[in-house]
Amino acid sequence: MPYADKLVEALWKSNHYQKTKKFRRRVKLLVFYLQGCAGTLTEKCKWQGRISHVSLQYDHRDGEIKKYDINRMDGHSIETIKKEMRKCDVVCANCHAVRTEQRRLRDAK
Repeated sequence: MPYADKLVEALWKSNHYQKTKKFRRRVKLLVFYLQGCAGTLTEKCKWQGRISHVSLQYDHRDGEIKKYDINRMDGHSIETIKKEMRKCDVVCANCHAVRTEQRRLRDAK
């Protein structure tokens, strides 16, 4: 919804972005601590202890169609972000790289 006053619109967008950013960080950490890292496609992640939200990433599962990149959804509603998050596993950056490479090699055959 555009505002007549561009300053008010910019302020609203900034506040909305900060709210959704904090929401995504909280959800990422919560999912990771409840389920742990999903690991690679062949074995479980060996990660132990606390982990920063910075090293956690969303990895879309096989068979799920990726409609948006979650980290670039700052203009979307919370419901749309949640819908996209349900298609993903939260994994550490290392496992995400390994899973992506395993899928790429598997699909290349």
